This record gives sequence, C-alpha cells and structure tokens, in this order.
Amino acid sequence: MDVELLLGIGRFVLATTLILLLTVPTAFIVIQLELKVIAGMNLRIGPNRVGPSGMFQSTIHGFKVLAKEDQIPDKADRATFTIAPWMVFMAAAMSMLVIPFAPGAIAADFNIGIVYFFAIIGLSVVGLLVAGWASYNKYSLLGGLRSAAQMVSYEIPLTLSVVGAVVLAGTLNFTELIHWQRDHGWLFIWQFVGWGIFYIASLAEINRTPFDMVEADSEIVAGPFTEYSGMRFGFFFFAEYVSLFIMSAIMTSLFFGGWLAPWPFPAELSGFLGTLYGIFWFFLKTYLFVFAAIWMRATLPRVRVDQLMGMAWKVLLPLALVNLFVTAIAVVWLNL
Repeated sequence: MDVELLLGIGRFVLATTLILLLTVPTAFIVIQLELKVIAGMNLRIGPNRVGPSGMFQSTIHGFKVLAKEDQIPDKADRATFTIAPWMVFMAAAMSMLVIPFAPGAIAADFNIGIVYFFAIIGLSVVGLLVAGWASYNKYSLLGGLRSAAQMVSYEIPLTLSVVGAVVLAGTLNFTELIHWQRDHGWLFIWQFVGWGIFYIASLAEINRTPFDMVEADSEIVAGPFTEYSGMRFGFFFFAEYVSLFIMSAIMTSLFFGGWLAPWPFPAELSGFLGTLYGIFWFFLKTYLFVFAAIWMRATLPRVRVDQLMGMAWKVLLPLALVNLFVTAIAVVWLNL
C-alpha cells in the first residue's frame, strides 16, 4: 500500500511539473500565432527579425516582460497585489490537469473531471477582482469589477451548455466522454446549440474579443493590470493566452472527439504510436479553434457593456436552459 501511495504521489508530482512546464511554451506559441495571423489578415509582414521568419519574436517579448523592473504602488496592498497574478495563472495551469491529450496522456483522470475544470477556472475571477482592488487605482478597480460581473455572468451559460452533453453521455469524465463520441459520433452534432453557447461564453470567460471589456484600452487603460509590471504582469499576460488554449482544448474534448480522428482510429496503432497519433489530432483541432479566436480579434469590434451583459442573461442563459430541457426530454423519450 505504501509503495502504491508513493507511486501515486510521484506520478502526480511529475504530471503537475510537466503541466507547469507546458504552460509557458504554449503561451509563446499562441502569441506568435496571433502576431503572424493578424499581420497576414491586415496585409502586413508581421514579426520578421528574431529567428527564421520572426518565429522567436514572442519568446523575446516574454523574456523582455519578465526582465523589466517590478514595481508596487505606494498605496497598494502589497500582499494581495503580489498574490493576484499567481491566482490567475495557477487557475489556468491547474485546469490543464484534466485535459486528455491522447489515450493515457492525461495528468489526472478524475471521475468528475468536468466539475473540477469549471471549479478551478472560476478562481481566475477572484484573482482579477483582487488585482483591481489591491492596486489602489480607479481604472484597476473598475476593470476588476467588470471582470467579476462579466465572468460570473458567463460562467452560468458556459456550465449549462455542457450539461446537455453530460446528460447524453452519462458521465463527468473527459476520457469516458471521448469514448462515447467514438461510439456515437462527435457531440457537436448532437449538441450543436450547446456547442455554440459554449464557444461564445468561453470567449467571454477568457476576455477575448469581442468580449474584452476587462482590458478595454480605450476606456480603462489596461483594467486590473494597469499598475502591474515585470514578472507580475507577465503572469497575467501568459494566463490569458494559456486560457485561450485551454478553452479550445476543452471544447475539442467535449464536442469534437478529443484525440479522435474524423475517421476510425487505426487498429494497428497502439501504445506509443497510438498516443502520438492522438496527440496530433488533438492539437490540430485545438489550434484550429485558437486560430478562429484570433480571426475574430482581427475582425470584430468590442461590444458595449450593456450588450455584453444582455447577451449573457437574455440570450445565452435562456438558450442553454431550453437546450438542456430538450436534451433531457429526448434522452427519456428516445431512451438514449
């Protein structure tokens, strides 16, 4: 029993270390992709100095941010000002523990993995609100209050949009959900409305255009990040892009078959080759959704605050409830 306990602890430590090491390169890749994609859509060259075709530009930007002087305003609450970036970053990093990258390639395969994900991702709200309050700056406070209102509002339709898929598959485990999709088809076909709600709400949850009211540059400077610099600002910066990857990965797992290819998984692929095959398809689908989010940033204007809140409470929430009721009735009536 002691040996099994030690092996379990060792596996958990190794998995969490690998997840933490994966977050920063993921942020660099997404940032670089955003720089190049938006430049191409604007008919610009984009980064072309650092590395071949400018491929290391985001890495240099990241190290530049981390190397800058780290200052704390005189009237700021030092303890909460310091801990807020860690709360936001760790909320993003810890949610990666339940992402199934391939068969067997998951850090923590919880039976209630979906519940864990929504519980952990909600902690970022607290971090942003604390950052706004602790900065002793009116723009930061306004940005923190906006972030709390926006993220709490959109968490409700975001969570309800997944319940229909859970009712159909009969599980809260990500791996079992993917196995259900292997046998019955990808869930975005069964839950097209749920997927649409999830996609819109996930963009608002991670403060992406057109729902980037938390950091509305033209209105409140930089929102809750206004007084931050150096490594503390870097954690906010990385967390935003890691969250974009995570939401895309969760959407891939919930509605698009996770590591499954559009055709049946080859029987001859097993073990390490099967894992590589699954990782390839998982990352391909995930980065397609990352690309779509970047495309939206280059295309759509920012919405007003009243439009933002109205979308959550007047449109997405009723749609999510109707989708849940219809799914439940269909499951009982058709005995799915």
